[in-house]
Amino acid sequence: MKLRLIAATLAVMALGTTSIMAEGLKGTPETPLAIVESQKDSASILPDQYKSYATQMNTVVKDYKNGYTFTIPWRVADGVMLDMDVRSESEHIQGYSFNLAGPTQDDAYTVSFTKRNNTPQDGVSQKEWNTTWYGVPIKGMSSEEYLSIWRQHSNAFEHNDIVGGFFSKKGATSARWDKTTPKSYAEMTSTEPVQSVFEAEFIMDKDPTHRYNLVSTYAPIQADFMEAGLMEHTIPSFELINKKNSNAIKGVKQFLTGTNDISVAEGIKFTYPKGFTRLNEKGKIAFTKHNIRLDVESFTIPVQAVSTGMPTMMGKQMLGDYYLKQLVEVNKASITRYETHIIDGNVMFYLAGHMKNPNTSDTSAAAPVSFGATIILGNEGNVAVARMIGPSGVSLATPELIDILDGFRLTTTLNTNQSSQVL
Repeated sequence: MKLRLIAATLAVMALGTTSIMAEGLKGTPETPLAIVESQKDSASILPDQYKSYATQMNTVVKDYKNGYTFTIPWRVADGVMLDMDVRSESEHIQGYSFNLAGPTQDDAYTVSFTKRNNTPQDGVSQKEWNTTWYGVPIKGMSSEEYLSIWRQHSNAFEHNDIVGGFFSKKGATSARWDKTTPKSYAEMTSTEPVQSVFEAEFIMDKDPTHRYNLVSTYAPIQADFMEAGLMEHTIPSFELINKKNSNAIKGVKQFLTGTNDISVAEGIKFTYPKGFTRLNEKGKIAFTKHNIRLDVESFTIPVQAVSTGMPTMMGKQMLGDYYLKQLVEVNKASITRYETHIIDGNVMFYLAGHMKNPNTSDTSAAAPVSFGATIILGNEGNVAVARMIGPSGVSLATPELIDILDGFRLTTTLNTNQSSQVL
């Protein structure tokens, strides 16, 4: 990392803000070639005006079971959900790990976010443990002090250039960051590929017994691109969320004994939409609320790479891309949001915008309507879509309505072992 960029980053941190991007960064850094190359298929499917979604696409993770959410401002190549006991002070690790570039690319770009136990050591109280750095109070601690104290207790500085410090984050008792780059990169004494490792860690006021850990690896030359995304988007996006039980919604008529889930297709269920009334339409799963209509349907698609069993992340994304293309070409849609949503390990794709009313027989002459939709691909090759339609002036992209559209749940998953699930 250039010295000017390091100095600017530390200066911004001293102001006590979660916006810790370097002041000297101008414009939008170009997407690394390795990421672009790994998403060639997506770029070839997406309509011309939406090709930027091939790489610049929010990946929104909501883990209600473990009570947190975060967003990565990029499309991911693959991912794994982890849940394991470990022989370290972390004791238990739960979270997500993503690759931004595919396995055939030379440069690695990874992002992981995990929840870990935060157990005090040596009889120290939880409060003291959470508010000190190697026993020294962190309140008012400068970045220079942070690094100096760390240097006294670690030999990591011998072969690495390390920058970092504490910063202010809403809702956090403490939040710190650091970036480690092998000295061989600065000295250019090694021909081996070199990776910088960026880490940010939060201890939240409302969850003092856990640490939330963000780690990313990338080529040092791409620091501007990666750090812009991590510092300006991912770190501010992290927050604790209330845990919810999709099978315990009160006051809703149960259509299946003992559950509020509606079977849409083999291996795919949908949570009954709270506040909506089911319509009595033969052969359809449809609901209404005021001037909003919600249809939930399943179908198969004639794209073998997408519809084959046990789909990869790339295959699931291809499904979303083809659906976007269909909405644009057939329904003359204008897409304002296209995102990957990972809800408790279920991968789906959310779209919103305006289009010609699909419920009108002559679509070409139909009036425009607002829409929001989520599409999901099951492990058996089944596809399901939940779509809301409303008047053109009505926003369907509210958090409450998005949560309803994200109500899909897969009843089967692809596991590599007992501690991980392929997304």
